[in-house]
Amino acid sequence: MTEYGTRHKRMGLNTKRKFDSCYLCLQTARTPMLCRQGHISCRECVLANIIEQKQAIERAQRAYEEQKEKEQSESTRARQKMEEEEVRTWGRRQVGLEVVARDESAKSVDNVEEKDVRLLEYEDGKRGEVFALRRTHEHVPEPRKAEPKVASFWVPSQTPSATHPIRPPPSQSPQCTASHSHPLKLSHLTRVIFKTDSLGSKLCPSCDRPFHNGTQIDVLRSCGHTTCHSCTRTFVLTSKACFVCQEKVSKKDVLRVDSEGTAFAAAGGQMVASQYTSALQA
Repeated sequence: MTEYGTRHKRMGLNTKRKFDSCYLCLQTARTPMLCRQGHISCRECVLANIIEQKQAIERAQRAYEEQKEKEQSESTRARQKMEEEEVRTWGRRQVGLEVVARDESAKSVDNVEEKDVRLLEYEDGKRGEVFALRRTHEHVPEPRKAEPKVASFWVPSQTPSATHPIRPPPSQSPQCTASHSHPLKLSHLTRVIFKTDSLGSKLCPSCDRPFHNGTQIDVLRSCGHTTCHSCTRTFVLTSKACFVCQEKVSKKDVLRVDSEGTAFAAAGGQMVASQYTSALQA
């Protein structure tokens, strides 16, 4: 088969997820639940998904805190090492084992500040002299050595090691993993109640028309009953009550079921996708 020319692919109802299918397991939803963005899922699937996301967030947060503690401990050890080295240097200068350059000593004396002055004590408890030194408490890295020149452009022994910093989790709450991400909570879920016939088809309780992907299906958040959008606009919003159980309903209680595909292809027709690739390419 050539890789150029016009290629066709038919996309129909079988290539799309059904309106009553769980977006997690892709099977017909058992005890369907609806989030505020209209995504249907099984009750078991969405509960398991929320629990897994919470556990993943806790693990990521714990790893981030451990990494921060590790970095802080390394910085503290480096600071203590520098302070110990300064104390040893000061002790060697006091006994005359190390000579301080004149310009360096003059600079340290001229630039003395009150916060830079330290009082060091000997082991016998006697107070030592005032040791003035301007320095920062941050760890100063050693100067980078020149890399050796090698004949080959890649040598296994010279491969640098990459460390990936651990970042905090982007969100502290579980997210819906459907088409677009949004916060997901148990209080946001609504039980969906479909009317079915003897064949198992899902119908609108008002007009008895079967639902499919092309139907605009509304769910009433107060009771969970489903109706088509035309019946919702004509009967439910007019009477401000559910058509099935007469539960009070307001406009903000109406949720739209999200389904894949619209119009002809969603209703079961065939949609043709074409792609043309030229045989002559630069």
